[in-house]
Amino acid sequence: MIKLAILCQEEPVFLGPFLCDVIRLHPERIVAVFTCGSRSAGEKRRAGSLWLLWRILESAGFLWALWRRLNLRLLGRRSRFSVAGTACKAGIPVYAVGNPNGTEFHRLLREVAPDAVLNQSEKLLKPEVLSIPTYGFLNRHASLLPRFRGRLAGWWAHAAEPPSYGLTIHLVDEGVDTGGIIRQRAFDDIDGAWAYPRVMRHIMRDAPELFWAAADQLVQPGFEPLPNVPVDGTNRFPGPDHVQQYRQTLRRRRSRADAAISSDNAGKERPQ
Repeated sequence: MIKLAILCQEEPVFLGPFLCDVIRLHPERIVAVFTCGSRSAGEKRRAGSLWLLWRILESAGFLWALWRRLNLRLLGRRSRFSVAGTACKAGIPVYAVGNPNGTEFHRLLREVAPDAVLNQSEKLLKPEVLSIPTYGFLNRHASLLPRFRGRLAGWWAHAAEPPSYGLTIHLVDEGVDTGGIIRQRAFDDIDGAWAYPRVMRHIMRDAPELFWAAADQLVQPGFEPLPNVPVDGTNRFPGPDHVQQYRQTLRRRRSRADAAISSDNAGKERPQ
């Protein structure tokens, strides 16, 4: 049975709930949780990022995400969205590490000796830390790699024409989402007219089970990950032009959906 450690930043919107469910599914298989601060909502240009997030998440989704962030800020580890709090309740040791590439984290990681580490931080890790666990570091990524690498991958996949939806569990290397693919799942039951938060909630619903299946697959004798050769550039936080185009795309999709519903309703109302 694989022994796992988690390296993460606290982020209560999508990442935190995923990790909390990973812990709740198999707390007995997790030997430690390492936290390295909080994950940022946008980029350093805070005011501009908040405006873009309002347009990406739409009003209801933005307020929903804001409530979760305030809940974590006010309650700390008592919040149900706190990864550290969930780990503590399960009796799992929690360590705060400032720099995952520093010697202190290396020492702690060797002491707890996990078989693999689930990395859900924004930090790019160096070879000396990546080589410590027997099976390396794993990542959960909200797109079907090798497409849509980098930040907000699920949003970039949703904004694309045509959109695509999926999850990838892959190994971590020195690149950005370029490690070998362990397991993937595509979703064909998502409507392209949905708001982005609804898309992500749907995708993340089964992510904990997919992760544990991938972790078990990784340690099977003879298992070889699939190649993950990049086919496009690394995504960054979207700019105003990207978000404007996305909103136009959503309007077109929703107009088509409304027209299809109206046509269907008109057909049902015709006398037989």
